[in-house]
Amino acid sequence: MARVTLADVAAHVGVSVMTVSNVVNGRLGRVSAPTAARVQDAVTALGYVPHGAARSLAARRTHLVGLLLPTRGTSLLGSPHDQTLVGALEVTLRRHDHHLLLRGVETAADVRDSVQRWSLDGIVVLGFTDDELATLDLPRGVPTVVVDAHDDAPGRGHVRSDDHEGGRLAGAHLAALGHRDVVLVGPLAGGSRVVAARLDGLRQGLGGGDVTALDAATTYDAGVAAAPRVLRDHPGATALVATADTLAAGLCRGLADAGRRVPGDLSVVGYDDAELARCVTPALTTVRQDVARKGEAAARLLLGAIGGAPGPRTEHVHVDLVVRASTAAPRA
Repeated sequence: MARVTLADVAAHVGVSVMTVSNVVNGRLGRVSAPTAARVQDAVTALGYVPHGAARSLAARRTHLVGLLLPTRGTSLLGSPHDQTLVGALEVTLRRHDHHLLLRGVETAADVRDSVQRWSLDGIVVLGFTDDELATLDLPRGVPTVVVDAHDDAPGRGHVRSDDHEGGRLAGAHLAALGHRDVVLVGPLAGGSRVVAARLDGLRQGLGGGDVTALDAATTYDAGVAAAPRVLRDHPGATALVATADTLAAGLCRGLADAGRRVPGDLSVVGYDDAELARCVTPALTTVRQDVARKGEAAARLLLGAIGGAPGPRTEHVHVDLVVRASTAAPRA
């Protein structure tokens, strides 16, 4: 089937190609309302679809947004959190006629190549620690939104949960149950201010209890591997708080493999309230954040920056606590 062109629409309506171009590119002030309506009707009737490359040349914009992710392992989107967030990000961008390009990057050269090769209008950065972000040397002239990390460069947009409050809710819940010796398990390396905020909140919520931290990646396998380290290095701990539900599920598995019961011997709290939290046994007590809203917020902030709108540059997503079967009072 031959592609319908601007000339085909113009001939159908009996106007110039420039008139049709003005209508399909939103320059309606240059066309009378009746003529614009006739052109729109013809566009629908003939099935005309604007040519993306031609529109980009005319507008000097590609309508492409790059999602930059770390190239760890074999999957760019290995966690339920990332999958939900990226789904909401893509849908929101698509509704505003922008398209998402996923790119795994490791170095500043990878970032420059992605931005220049695809002439990206904007960037969303997900999954990097603060220290890793510093090595990427994100371009100052390209609108950028950072998710779940901190970048102090002027003009950056940021989206993250209320991390301090999330930690505080977990600590207060465990304190009310009688726990006094708690371990936070999560990615401590990399200078993550997100994890630091959760740790500070956990200490505040627990009150005068003892809170220590153990480094682990936010994956199921990392949780399985971390469980015996907890038992060895923190034998007095009665509760664990993980920085992701996938990590918490792995901790539960690892504790079971070591002959420990959850919550009989140790309570476990997750973070996110992914679907996984309801599916594992025992079901996870967890700090719930609206992950889809984080994706929508990242898209909204980025589109605003691309369009030159001032608007807020940081958005915190509300959190609350969901109590399930993985937490209980410590054994006397």
